Amino acid sequence: MGDQPDLAALAAALDAYEPPPAGWTDELWELYERAEAEKHVLRTEPDDWTDELWKQYRSTEVPEPHPPLTREQEHLFAQERVRERRISAVERLLESLNKRLEGTGLRDPESAAALAERWLRMNMYALPATRLLHGLGAPHGEAALLRLVVDDTLDREDRQVVREWLMKLRKPRNRALGRQPQEGETPLLPPEVRNLADAWGFDGRGARTAMTRENAAAVRAALEALLPARRLAVPEPPPERVTTGDEEPEVPPGWVSVRMLLRELMPHPRAVTRERMAEVRREAARMGLETRGDFAERWTMRIGAWLAGSMFSWLCAVRREPVDLAPWGVDLAEQYVLRGFAVEDAERFLGLSTDIDPRSVAALCRLKEAGAI
Repeated sequence: MGDQPDLAALAAALDAYEPPPAGWTDELWELYERAEAEKHVLRTEPDDWTDELWKQYRSTEVPEPHPPLTREQEHLFAQERVRERRISAVERLLESLNKRLEGTGLRDPESAAALAERWLRMNMYALPATRLLHGLGAPHGEAALLRLVVDDTLDREDRQVVREWLMKLRKPRNRALGRQPQEGETPLLPPEVRNLADAWGFDGRGARTAMTRENAAAVRAALEALLPARRLAVPEPPPERVTTGDEEPEVPPGWVSVRMLLRELMPHPRAVTRERMAEVRREAARMGLETRGDFAERWTMRIGAWLAGSMFSWLCAVRREPVDLAPWGVDLAEQYVLRGFAVEDAERFLGLSTDIDPRSVAALCRLKEAGAI
């Protein structure tokens, strides 16, 4: 029988599912949650409680007693409990299919993909269905994910979940394209930048590159080539999203996903070409990401800013080496801050250099006076 019983049960559960009826208000949801919390806390008879249960009970915030429910409210809450049980049943079936897929595989992947896609279009809990589509892969799972990721009727959070798993599925394909030689392609970065050994946007290998006069000269030439001719209207690159543990999780901005595609399809400065940038744009559009405007110009500049930041990070790591960086290191860092390009890393280099180079102190003072930092 294989996966047919689970598929049939999943289809029946989706057929039976009904969304919450109209008439629910924030006050009703709050009352429902209080009533359910009260039932949960009082579910076990005190005579049966163990020391562990008593400890858990004392640490649980006991809800305020809710007012008596009306007959209509009792009926509405009973419907909601049934709906939640059906949601749980669907999620259990999806998890069962995921386990079967990871083990012996599914005999009817097309039906499984169709049912998972149907569930996601109901804007319910996205993860188990998205995992199933990812596991099914091409053609059925991938095709469903490609349809879903550009469907703006899905919740924004659900589309982000779909996008993350779809990008994971397509990563091998994109990395394989990124490894292909660049013969005959049109470079977008200056020649002083294209031969840098480091992959752009990373501190890893570049931070371990030895400080020699030759390497210092190459970094200086690349930073001079990348420096914008004038101050940018909007600083580049965009600031990384920083959250604390107390903040609600947010959907990351779309540029974060585009950057992942850039790194896969153009993993080194020499691979930043017009042809590959066009492929990144096509892939970003498949992912439902913003691609309007001069995509190549915007993202070439952004890659340059990440590269410059990586070089300033390298200068931070090797600033105490016995190779003279003066005066170009401090001068370039000051100009980068003034022009709104790789500001965070350039400012960090200046700050870390104050104990070994008095010019850094003077540069930071000028930047503060100018309101640049």
